[in-house]
Amino acid sequence: MTDPTETPVSSPEPLADSSAEPLADEEAFHIPDDIALALIEFAAVEQRSRGEAICLILREYLRAKGYLRGSGPA
Repeated sequence: MTDPTETPVSSPEPLADSSAEPLADEEAFHIPDDIALALIEFAAVEQRSRGEAICLILREYLRAKGYLRGSGPA
């Protein structure tokens, strides 16, 4: 992974409503309510943050599908 201090930050696309603030990274896409509730429960049971839970789920899914190799961080 690249060092965030070395990664250039690009400007977000202009919004139709110029008075609206740009979306944060976490708000870049919509998670349906049923998945969001399951994610909250999963994160609580696993004692992880929402972001950590998303990464864990994605890591395991991508590994199971063969797109990710190696052990990587748990």
